[in-house]
Amino acid sequence: MPKVSEQHRIDRRDEIVDAALRCFRRKGFQSTSMAEIISESGLSAGAIYGYFTSKSEIILAAATKIVTGWLRDLDHLSQLDPMPEPSEMVRGLVRGLLDSLRSPAAIVQVWGEAATDPALLELCAGIFDRLRDAIVLYLERWQQSEHGLSQPDAHRLSVIQAPLFLSAVQGFAVQDTLFADFDREAYLTTSLNQLPR
Repeated sequence: MPKVSEQHRIDRRDEIVDAALRCFRRKGFQSTSMAEIISESGLSAGAIYGYFTSKSEIILAAATKIVTGWLRDLDHLSQLDPMPEPSEMVRGLVRGLLDSLRSPAAIVQVWGEAATDPALLELCAGIFDRLRDAIVLYLERWQQSEHGLSQPDAHRLSVIQAPLFLSAVQGFAVQDTLFADFDREAYLTTSLNQLPR
């Protein structure tokens, strides 16, 4: 039997995760079954279970893919000269969320499940730790570049401010999910005008 290359394994995992994300967009994380993911992928159950042992593992891989995209986008923004204002960072995170899931409802479902599922709670906490750290780094670079703060002062201020920017993204996701009359652009414009600059 020919040996499967590492790149082939990575590509196949991505293919499964992409299929799962399509299912999650339609039905949400909770309502999507493994059978639906298998069907959507066009692979056999054996092939799927050769890469993932459970739906939770696929959720972790999907969430990691989304966050990796966010981190890549934040790093790209932080390399621009001049750096975009932090409000653009939040807009970029929201765009990344909508590009990945179309609607934030699926991720809000995961947060709700995390309240009673320790494994999902650990997953969500890890994801938000990574995202918060990336926001801190962005804000730190911004404070140094735009306001001339020393690195230690910029870091201290950024650690204080980062939860505000993260909560703007979380607030967008929750309100977009819960309120039928939610105005995405009005929320972003109004909330971002209130955030530190």
